[in-house]
Amino acid sequence: MEKYIDEVFGNLIHDIDFIREYEVIFFNKKNKVELSVCADCYDDINDFHRQTFLTFENNKTEIIRKLEIAVTGYCINYYGVSKEEALKNIEIESIIVDHKCNVNKRIIGFVINDEYDPEMGIGIEMINEEVHAIGTQHLVC
Repeated sequence: MEKYIDEVFGNLIHDIDFIREYEVIFFNKKNKVELSVCADCYDDINDFHRQTFLTFENNKTEIIRKLEIAVTGYCINYYGVSKEEALKNIEIESIIVDHKCNVNKRIIGFVINDEYDPEMGIGIEMINEEVHAIGTQHLVC
């Protein structure tokens, strides 16, 4: 693992992906999560990763609201729990800034831990700031 400094992401550690700690408000609770920048097809972070993250930063409140609605709906429909139960038993673990090769879409994945399925949890993929897919964590990991 090596240290890496990016003008947008700041201080990162590079192993397979580029990672650092990041703070986000999720269901009115401050969470420290892992921010991961995937560079699958690239050896380095590119401008599309940066633009995706800056768009997230500039629209974070609205994006997190959409994420919260999607997670709550998933828990209610998939696990059959009430909204109140769902809110008590989930937390965001990581945010993944992705860029698939030759696909010019802003892709961010969210890994959510929940007590209803601790092994698989919840994964949400957002494309261009809209929920695109929701299921288990394998969607984004």
